[in-house]
Amino acid sequence: NFMMGLSKQLQKKNNFFLSIFIFFFISNISLAKVFSSNLELNGSFTQGGLLFGKTNSKNKVYFKNKKIFVNNKGDFVLAIGRDEELENLIVIEGSVKKETHKIKISKRKYKIQRIDGLPKNKVTPNKEEMKRIKKESLKIKNSKGIFLNKTLYKSGFIWPVKGVVTGEYGNQRVLNGKPRRPHYGLDIAAKAGTKIVAPSDAEVVLTMEDSFFNGKMIILNHGLGLNSIYSHLKKINVLEGQKIKKGDLLAEVGSTGRSTGPHLDWRINVYNIAIDPELLLLNQPKF
Repeated sequence: NFMMGLSKQLQKKNNFFLSIFIFFFISNISLAKVFSSNLELNGSFTQGGLLFGKTNSKNKVYFKNKKIFVNNKGDFVLAIGRDEELENLIVIEGSVKKETHKIKISKRKYKIQRIDGLPKNKVTPNKEEMKRIKKESLKIKNSKGIFLNKTLYKSGFIWPVKGVVTGEYGNQRVLNGKPRRPHYGLDIAAKAGTKIVAPSDAEVVLTMEDSFFNGKMIILNHGLGLNSIYSHLKKINVLEGQKIKKGDLLAEVGSTGRSTGPHLDWRINVYNIAIDPELLLLNQPKF
């Protein structure tokens, strides 16, 4: 009995210290920061993070010398890339004064992930396949670049599918022994046919039935440049142009395209800059 009691006390202490560690880790990267009466940012201040901004709707916003769209309620969105510099400037330009603020970003370490057993042409495509890939890539890039002056993302985000995360955002990929580009999304393994739902309100901007790398895929637009991608699907249950709500049926898990087994490749971007979906779920503000 004494040993059991001691064991429980130690477990409680371990849980307490783990909670403290998690609290400080999350606090280090996710804060609602009020820089001035003209600028508030919410989200993950780390590589792969997403920041939701608020300012006066009449102000102009520049991030890394690029003008950022601000809607009529003062909302805007900033993507922090996988390898973003650890200090960036944001400029708020009003009718009377101009403000410059430093945004400090936490650095992340990424794992190396090795995937073997892929068909040879899915790692080293031939000339004809490269033509197809370039054509499809342009179509996907253009779809991610579609602007929608809505804040559908304010419905909040949920997991699109229940499963096991087998590939994390930012991992350096080694495919069939050959180094390739980092992974810019989450791989979530689940049984073929598992239902995939919309993680947030959106409009469907693209569906593809047979893309070379992604197989059957969907792109959703959540507004102000924020979009999400769902790849390797078995079945698509939505149409281009369709307006959907959080929790609506999107598709079924499959293994189409460059895939070694049934899973969902889920990505979130601001236009063409990929952010970490897991960080968004962890640190999303209450809109």
